[in-house]
Amino acid sequence: MQLKTIFFDLDDTLYSSFKAGNREGFARCGDYAHTHFGIPAEEFSERMQQARRTFSARLPREPEIHDRALWAQHALESYGINPIAHIEALCDLYWQSVLDHTKLRAGVSELFADLHAHGIKVGVCTNMLVGMQARKLCLLGIADTIDFLVTSEEAGKDKPDTAIFALALEKCGCQPEEVLMVGDNFDHDIRGAHAAGISGLWLHVHEEDRPTADFDFLESPDFEHAADVIRARFLK
Repeated sequence: MQLKTIFFDLDDTLYSSFKAGNREGFARCGDYAHTHFGIPAEEFSERMQQARRTFSARLPREPEIHDRALWAQHALESYGINPIAHIEALCDLYWQSVLDHTKLRAGVSELFADLHAHGIKVGVCTNMLVGMQARKLCLLGIADTIDFLVTSEEAGKDKPDTAIFALALEKCGCQPEEVLMVGDNFDHDIRGAHAAGISGLWLHVHEEDRPTADFDFLESPDFEHAADVIRARFLK
């Protein structure tokens, strides 16, 4: 395969750790609810997470399910509280927690430089809303090394829907066989890419069992190993 572009997932692929920031974000929102309304912190945190599950069930694969402001609104309304004056504060608390845990993985900048030196484009293909994902890329210091960004908000559907991969292919001007997808979520990133005709490299950083699949894929236990695999196979 003549590689022309690599699509990278963002959350927990290019940085760590979204999961830690997510946990702390819910906890901070719980503390806010306890301070302002006397609601037990853990109870409110669970209400926000329940709101997330509710929206995911109501709007499967729709980008709106990632809007933390909606979760905060829904949670407050479940207590009969007018949420309008508090939505922005809760949303900011949550996202600041995530940003506090957003640390670039070792080897990312070096790999991107090598890819560009070989004429290979770097794209970010990620679920979520464009504003927050762009903010993360700027915080990580790699915004100027990305050739293009595709979010599910722009595509209208979350991975693994093929719509987001189709839009990414359109942006890079490549055929599926000229692209590699790198990501930590096997179903979203690797299985989804395969459905669009794109090969995948699974970054199994979450200690889950190796998935079964009826197609071949590359895999690595961490980003630096993945970078070495990419160099060995495609940057000769």
